[in-house]
Amino acid sequence: MNYKIFIEYNDVRLSNISDNLYNLFLENNYDVELLNNNIPQNEKIALIKNSNKKNLVISNKINNNSTNDIEIIYPLRSNDSLARTLNDNLSNIVTISKYYQLRATGDTSLDYYEILRNINNNEAIILRYGANTLNNSNLPNFIFRSITNYLTNENIYTVQSGDTIYAIARRFNVTVNDIKSLNNLTSNSLSIGQKLLIPTTNIQENGETPIEDNPNIYTVKSGDSLYSIARNFNTTVDQIKSLNNLTSNNLSIGQRLLITSIESSSPTPTNNTYTVKSGDSLYAIARNFNTSVDQIKSLNNLTSNNLSIGQKLLIPFSNEETNSPSTNSYTVKSGDSLYSIARTFNTSVNDIKSLNNLTSNNLSIGQKLLIPSNQGTSSSNIYTVKSGDSLYAIARNFNTSVDNIKRLNNLTSNNLSIGQKIILN
Repeated sequence: MNYKIFIEYNDVRLSNISDNLYNLFLENNYDVELLNNNIPQNEKIALIKNSNKKNLVISNKINNNSTNDIEIIYPLRSNDSLARTLNDNLSNIVTISKYYQLRATGDTSLDYYEILRNINNNEAIILRYGANTLNNSNLPNFIFRSITNYLTNENIYTVQSGDTIYAIARRFNVTVNDIKSLNNLTSNSLSIGQKLLIPTTNIQENGETPIEDNPNIYTVKSGDSLYSIARNFNTTVDQIKSLNNLTSNNLSIGQRLLITSIESSSPTPTNNTYTVKSGDSLYAIARNFNTSVDQIKSLNNLTSNNLSIGQKLLIPFSNEETNSPSTNSYTVKSGDSLYSIARTFNTSVNDIKSLNNLTSNNLSIGQKLLIPSNQGTSSSNIYTVKSGDSLYAIARNFNTSVDNIKRLNNLTSNNLSIGQKIILN
């Protein structure tokens, strides 16, 4: 293995978890060393720094402020990839109160924990256990699997719908040029499912990270709350928590938060204007604002349905609530797919994607979806695509046109998939 694993603890109450974790790594042929509570801190630091391998340090500590929760702390020099992996896996068996970075009280440019401050660029993570979690026999196995999963997929990120190279760079606290150079990219274009190598750190020569210069990064100060920060930046608490993968409203002084204005994600028009986002279509915008494509085109002197990201559109207001499409809200569960949800609600995949501005079929557990109720669409007007079908054949069989079917279902090509639901009229 390329990594050497150091498992460090400084309280005898953590010996059981640490010993079990050490044995799991040892049994799976990892180079691992246990630094127990009898070894002085300076000796632990020397052992880590003198290793001739790439090191990963797991520090187990007691959380005296909690009984049932675990906190995950990652170094100021690192991105949150490992912390996020641990959070996602351990959340299945314990409560993760938060994962975050913690600064020294006397010098906020430094990590709070001496070992993190003094082991240079070695990778590290701190797990702080509540008293009631110490006897959880499942924890060592889950921690081991999380770490090994992270190491196996180290620094690899899979591009998702809506990603840009700028957003990915900002998320991992690196630069666009770093990502492009590491992946031999000649442009900023990305494709969904593309694998990217991500640099683990972005340390400048003076040891400081450039993240502070980013206007979309806010550093938490004394007295701050998620509510006050959201209000100051014209956003919402939920949006900040989603952007930063927060599982609670707890904040720590010096913590960095990614902030974006609510207007970048809300379809609500201000002063009758709307800014076009990736995945938008005139049909989707018209439906979201209870108006028609023709009204928007007329108001904006448009001669085609083509839109460009960032384009400003004038939106006619409508007070005719009876004309707005009726929708349901659905929360995605494990095992769901757009196809199964569309079938359950007697609608089409494309209707759901259009209503929710989705650019791919990917879903995440807990995601909220608006579902068209199709109260005005009977089941006789919905056709399920079978093997051998084409838009031309379906249009001919149901005495309609290909263009009409594409318009009704917001299709941008003639491609169909077996099982797809198509609204016919």
